[in-house]
Amino acid sequence: MRYRSILIYVSNAIDLERRVRLAARLASAEPVTVVGLAISGLSRFMAHVLPAATGSAGEVLPGAAPLPTEEQERRAKKHLDMTASLEQFEILAQEFGITRIQTLRVDDDAAAALSNYGNTADLIILGKSELHGVDDHEDSDFIEFVALNAAAPVLAISEKTFSWRHALIAWNNSSAAARAVRNAIPLLQDVGAISAVIFGDGIVPGTNTSASEDELKQCLAPLGKPVDVLHRPAAADVGHALLALAAELDADLIVMGCVAHPRWRGVLLGGTTGVVIAESPVALLLSR
Repeated sequence: MRYRSILIYVSNAIDLERRVRLAARLASAEPVTVVGLAISGLSRFMAHVLPAATGSAGEVLPGAAPLPTEEQERRAKKHLDMTASLEQFEILAQEFGITRIQTLRVDDDAAAALSNYGNTADLIILGKSELHGVDDHEDSDFIEFVALNAAAPVLAISEKTFSWRHALIAWNNSSAAARAVRNAIPLLQDVGAISAVIFGDGIVPGTNTSASEDELKQCLAPLGKPVDVLHRPAAADVGHALLALAAELDADLIVMGCVAHPRWRGVLLGGTTGVVIAESPVALLLSR
């Protein structure tokens, strides 16, 4: 079982090489299409309206307000950055032996574009540098928004290098946790050790069913690998308890489901998922 299509957010982040290298490792066993997506951060509406107001050559059309010079320069720089990022992506992809690549450039909000294009991928790779979104606006719900709105799972790399050594699964009785485990299987195939943790009874608020070790092992059955299931006391702050355990085990990957919050910006981050995304020094595989 492998990912057939991997979508990489191609930004000018310093960790682009790590994103492409990770995709190359996942694409090494069989042909995988790796798509580099460059996003301007300009809304689709403004991207269509502003060129229409200025004309194809940049001249101001009759009846249209002139586009401020600063805005023209900002838009031009955005598109130059997109071109440079895609060129770097192609160079890195060839260097790491990826044979099937595709490039896309989109005028849209980054989180919205990734959520939409992620619906046709098997995996989305982001970096923790995206925690503050685009256009230098603080936008700390970025990764969680994409994970909650895209059909594909999100792999967010972080400061600590993911070296395929030890994965920690956050397990409870939610369908999101089960989907996260199943979606992580292509990634877990090459991971050396796998642990899972259940805090308390693993009961999600609003339900009354305890987390089942048997169901976890059924989800992981295609791997054919042992999993070390750990039980920890119920914690009021599961997010920090999970991060502490990951540090104790020296895990370099956390797999967890995202609980669906209302899907609009600004009200997502919080609770276990928000804490882990904001503070985890290790890679995260997130799935709704």
